[in-house]
Amino acid sequence: MSGPCPRAPEEGASTSASRPESPMASASRRQRRERRFRRYLSAGRLVRAQALLQRHPGLDVDAGQPPPLHRACARHDAPALCLLLRLGADPAHQDRHGDTALHAAARQGPGAYTDFFLPLLSRCPSAMGIKNKDGETPGQILGWGPPWDSAEEEEDEEVSKEQEWQQKLQGELEDEWQEVIGRFEEDASHEMQEPESFSAWSDRLAREHAQKRRRQLETERSGRTQRAEGSSHSWRQQEEEQRLFRERARAKEEELRESRARRAREAQVDRGTGPPRPGPRAEHPRGAGRGSLWRFGDVPWPCPGGGDPEAMAAALVARGPPLEEQGALRRYLRVQQVRWHPDRFLQRFRSQIETWELGRVMGTVTALSQALNRHAEALK
Repeated sequence: MSGPCPRAPEEGASTSASRPESPMASASRRQRRERRFRRYLSAGRLVRAQALLQRHPGLDVDAGQPPPLHRACARHDAPALCLLLRLGADPAHQDRHGDTALHAAARQGPGAYTDFFLPLLSRCPSAMGIKNKDGETPGQILGWGPPWDSAEEEEDEEVSKEQEWQQKLQGELEDEWQEVIGRFEEDASHEMQEPESFSAWSDRLAREHAQKRRRQLETERSGRTQRAEGSSHSWRQQEEEQRLFRERARAKEEELRESRARRAREAQVDRGTGPPRPGPRAEHPRGAGRGSLWRFGDVPWPCPGGGDPEAMAAALVARGPPLEEQGALRRYLRVQQVRWHPDRFLQRFRSQIETWELGRVMGTVTALSQALNRHAEALK
């Protein structure tokens, strides 16, 4: 498995905050994800398409020419049609010719009526009254006679309902106002006060609503500030852990250099080319210095002493930037992938590990690298 471009393993993850993206870059990335969503639908990979939309709920499922619903009808792809309707696709969405998905389903003939036309009609009956640029409705394509005018009827019904609601609200407000005035008129023994007019009463309600909304916004802003402070504290703690990890790695390298120098001196003495060692150390057999090489537990694993590769990968991800900062988190994971890549690790530390422990160490490094690759792939 090939990894990203190698870097020095002692380099830490980038801790600089990612710059805010421009609206143009954000729109470009959203368009690329929408194109990937449509490719998954065309290839029949519906699970991947649904997972992509769950990770990025702001995508437009009706984007594209022709729109996905039109394409599913033209390709007789009933599973894709059902998935799009479940994800909130709009059957009334029109393409550049003014056609809706009902137009596309009606053109597929009688065989598509049950699986395509009826689900779209039940989801959006008003789409039957939409005309394309040629002035045709889906009913006319099916040969149902005069144009479907349910959209105009529903619009008239909505207007009448709105008028009835406004009249009812006006009547209730006037009744309440009259009730307030009546309480003042009944109390003739007290000094009559000027009753609150209807306009003043409505203005007072508007002011109270505005004050309540302002308090809610201030509460939300204070909550976001507290969450941001907590995230900053967590990020500083992760930086401190990474610094301690680098110091531990440097200490291991220094210990390894001293061990190599000591083994070289012992080898010279054993060959008779160096000065004899004083005391009982001169009686040690050849190769006595090999005990300073790394064993499995001496490797600077993300978790002390090693362990499950998945758990170590999760620990590395937890030390990185927050999930909301995806750009910084991707850069951090790229550095970790280079550091724990099997080829890179073997090239850097092979001479420092005991030969009989090398197979176990490299097996764990390979599993850890694969787990990091899976975490990086999940962020795309």
